[in-house]
Amino acid sequence: MNIYKPIIGTLEEIGNIHSSIDLYKQEGITIENKLISKLEEIDFNAEDVEFEKCKFKDCKITGTFEKAVFHDVIFENCDLSNCLFREGSFIRVEIRNSKFVGCDFSDSRVYHLMSKETIFRYANFSSASLEEVLFERCDLSNSSFTECKLKNTYFELSKLVQTQFFKTKLKGIDISTCEIGGIITTFEDIKGMIVNNFQAIELSKLLGIIIKWIWRNKFE
Repeated sequence: MNIYKPIIGTLEEIGNIHSSIDLYKQEGITIENKLISKLEEIDFNAEDVEFEKCKFKDCKITGTFEKAVFHDVIFENCDLSNCLFREGSFIRVEIRNSKFVGCDFSDSRVYHLMSKETIFRYANFSSASLEEVLFERCDLSNSSFTECKLKNTYFELSKLVQTQFFKTKLKGIDISTCEIGGIITTFEDIKGMIVNNFQAIELSKLLGIIIKWIWRNKFE
C-alpha cells in the first residue's frame, strides 16, 4: 500500500465561502489554503470549483460539487450526505469520521484517497476510476461500484453488505476482513478476488453452487 496523504500547510479560516466560489467562477482563482469549518448549507453549489490544500471540518452540506476538483484536501467530521460529486477529481484526499450517504461519485477520478470510519451507504461509484484508495472501517452497504476501474484499491474491516460490483473486475482485491452478506457480483467479476473461507461459502451460494459436506470416518 503506497497511498499518499494530503500535503497541507497553515490554513486560513474562510470568511464567506460564496464570495470565494464566485471569484473562482469569474476569474478562475482556486480556493486554496483554507479551513472550511462548521459550514451548514442547503442547496450548496460548488460545481466545477477547485479546492486545493483545504480542510473541511464539522460541516453539514447538501448540494452539488459536480466536476469539482479536490487536491490535497481533508474532510473531518463532516456530513455531506446526498451531495453530487459526478465527474469530480479527488487527488491526495483524506476522509475521517464522516458521512457521504447517498452521494453520487459516478464518472469520478479518485487517486490516492484514504477514508477511515466513514459511512458511504447507498453511494454511487458507477464508472468511476479508483487508484491507490483505502476504505478502512467504512460502511459501503448498498453502494454501487458498477463498471468501475479499481487499481490498488483496499477494503479493510468494512461493510460491503449488498454492495454491487457489477462489470467491475475484482482480481487482486482483498475483502477478507470485510462483511459481505448479499454482495452483488458475477462469477467473471470475482475471478482472482481474495476472500476468507467463510466468505467463499457465502459467494458459492451467490453463484448458485451447492456445497455438499462429506464427513469421513477418521479411522478409514
